[in-house]
Amino acid sequence: MKKFKKILAVFSVLVLILTLVGCRKDDGLDRVFKYDISANPQTLDPQQANEPNSVTIIENVFMGLMTVAQDGSVGTGAAESYTVSDDGLVYNFKLRQDIYWIDGGDFERQCTAKDFVFGFQRLFKPETQAPRAKDYFCIKNSRLINGRITQDLSKLGVKAKGDFELEITLEYPTPRFLSMLAEPPAMPCCEEFFENAKGRYGLSAECTPSNGSFYVKSWTYDPDNGPDINNLILRKHEKNAETQTICPSGLNFFIEDEDDFISDFNNGDVSCLAVSGNDRANIKGSYSVYEFNNITCGLVFNSKFGLFKNENFRRALYMLTNRSEIVEALPEYEKAEGVIPKQVSMDGVSYRETAGGVNIPEYNVKAASDLYNSISGQLDKSLLTGAVMIVPDTAAQTAVSYVMQEWQRELGFYCKVKVLSETEYAKALEEGDFDIAVLELSGKYNSPSAYLEKFTATSAENYTGISYAEFDELLNKAEKAPTVQDSTALYLKAEQTLIDRCVFYPLYYKNEYFFTSKKAEDLIYNPFSKTVNFTLAKMHK
Repeated sequence: MKKFKKILAVFSVLVLILTLVGCRKDDGLDRVFKYDISANPQTLDPQQANEPNSVTIIENVFMGLMTVAQDGSVGTGAAESYTVSDDGLVYNFKLRQDIYWIDGGDFERQCTAKDFVFGFQRLFKPETQAPRAKDYFCIKNSRLINGRITQDLSKLGVKAKGDFELEITLEYPTPRFLSMLAEPPAMPCCEEFFENAKGRYGLSAECTPSNGSFYVKSWTYDPDNGPDINNLILRKHEKNAETQTICPSGLNFFIEDEDDFISDFNNGDVSCLAVSGNDRANIKGSYSVYEFNNITCGLVFNSKFGLFKNENFRRALYMLTNRSEIVEALPEYEKAEGVIPKQVSMDGVSYRETAGGVNIPEYNVKAASDLYNSISGQLDKSLLTGAVMIVPDTAAQTAVSYVMQEWQRELGFYCKVKVLSETEYAKALEEGDFDIAVLELSGKYNSPSAYLEKFTATSAENYTGISYAEFDELLNKAEKAPTVQDSTALYLKAEQTLIDRCVFYPLYYKNEYFFTSKKAEDLIYNPFSKTVNFTLAKMHK
């Protein structure tokens, strides 16, 4: 194992021994947890962060108004209580008075309503270039500020009604709004600290404050020196721990190559690990495991390839896709019931159970042949042997091997398959360097919209180049619906539209797994943001 990790591990053991001298009961408290991250965080500025490594650190360092539990239920964070107006437009929050900012040095301030106002102002100011600002355009006048239509920040629908009272006014009701207040873009920002950072806010340990469970004690990264010294060391926020439960004494994040993640966990050098279904068999030893049904794998077609501009040709290929045969060959996977996987919830209740399934065209050779014959005159037959399909793993390769046989036999359509590494696959999608892909559809937050928005006309992740105004309108209405029930019904229609218009064809659900040391408990893994919250984590001897 790497030298630096060994030194930290020995140091942690010595601290543990000294702590437990004279103690008989092992309560699992005040341990140091270790975790691998795949790259140096781009920033620890909550308003600018948009990748899992940054967000994992931020969610352990900052505290928003609300929190989200493992089951998707929403609870209070920096807010002590809240009320919502009858029309769902005005939220009033009473803030806790025992939340403090620190920086690991001499800086210490109470966290107040002004910090949340300043955080939201930064989110929408165009010069911040916040990647997720648009997700919060439900807040009154936020779009006008972000679009430079007005520079008057006082018009923003976020007001401090006193040091510990905050009012947020929306343009339209949003059922998911409370859970959005637990995510990094909605974190507070201490204006005094921000100004003192002089443009370095969130870019070093010294320029990253904390109002949450841990503060950044050190942050070391030098790509030329390798992973032995590349790490972030977090320690307990002792001031906040006076009135809140913060179980670990610290967190050590190691910046590692992903190829080392599994061996580090198997060797006991890190406390926990998240992997997809393909890597589960490589986990060894004694552990606890948690399963998340959060990925839908399906077929997408790039409209730059001439044949796929024709919706009915895509439909014929759908009808020659035997999903039952695929899941028989891949027993670890489950046939998808829709675009949205089972893990997604709304208001703490499974979306899939509430919405039910969608109508997905099943295997039908005659219907596919009849449809193809009716449109064959519209097609460029020279393209029937020129397509390239990319897949992310050998399981997907197995799945499409059955599909391709049907396509070739019934329609004379032949394509080549490329199995790509994770990096190569992501690059091919982003650059449009594919004709067909088995797409692993996931969402960055717990909502149907996180999955469906990737197929809108304006999404950078709509790799197909195919979009329909009717779908975009349904999604827009779902996000503005006054009730969860209304929103659910609209999301279901949007799902059905994607399938009816042959934009995405769901094949099977793929699970993600979160492994923890057998001695660890109460770690909270978010399968959408790919982050771990360690605040309540315990480690027993």
